[in-house]
Amino acid sequence: MRFIKYSSLEVVIGAVFYQYFLYHVFFHSYPSRYEGLLLALSVWFIYLLDRQVDNIFQPSIDLRHHFHQEFKQVIWALMGIIGICMAILSLYQQPEVLYAGFALSFTIIAYGFAYHKGWLKLEKEVLTSILYGLGVGLVVWVREPRAFLLVLTLIALAYQNLCFFALLENHSLFYVSRLKMTEWIVIGLLSGIYASNQDLFSVLPFLVTFGITFTLSRLPFSENRRFWGDIAFWSPLIYFIHGIFSA
Repeated sequence: MRFIKYSSLEVVIGAVFYQYFLYHVFFHSYPSRYEGLLLALSVWFIYLLDRQVDNIFQPSIDLRHHFHQEFKQVIWALMGIIGICMAILSLYQQPEVLYAGFALSFTIIAYGFAYHKGWLKLEKEVLTSILYGLGVGLVVWVREPRAFLLVLTLIALAYQNLCFFALLENHSLFYVSRLKMTEWIVIGLLSGIYASNQDLFSVLPFLVTFGITFTLSRLPFSENRRFWGDIAFWSPLIYFIHGIFSA
């Protein structure tokens, strides 16, 4: 159970759910199993690597980082297997997806270098949210530029979520202000999306993710709520279940 809790698998699942949701909204089908699996492995690899890099450059700061330090050798071996699987899956991707993926990968590497040099610490959450949203929506926006508005909404939701996590670690007025500002941005984006298509179920997963994070951020802060903050990104299940019963 500790492995499931501390290995960020709930984040991986949420990313795949949102990829499938965004893809279905625009193309009324689902991405190939290779694309879904590659996204899952890529997100998982990045999160595992991030914990290991954190533990190299600074002492373990919470139970999650302690877990990654305790099982460091096992996790590095797992990352090696994931890397090989990612390389194999890349052979089945379309060229435009591969090119965008490589460009995003280099951006992530550059961001990681700059962050650990101390150049981007004040805007870590902003840049992380942008990279997350672009990665999750990659197979959509490379084929349909109009999807960028939905990807932008996902970026804003990710930033709202990360501001909440930052407040769990340190109740800072900076993140309180950023959280409130982002909430208004999300409301504006969702209002614009709904006004343009009049389809409640195309915005409902966003609304649920927003509502869960909003509620959690107004409750007394507790580390146990981090898990529920990650689970908030499983909300596309509502869209999929509605599609099953309305078919």
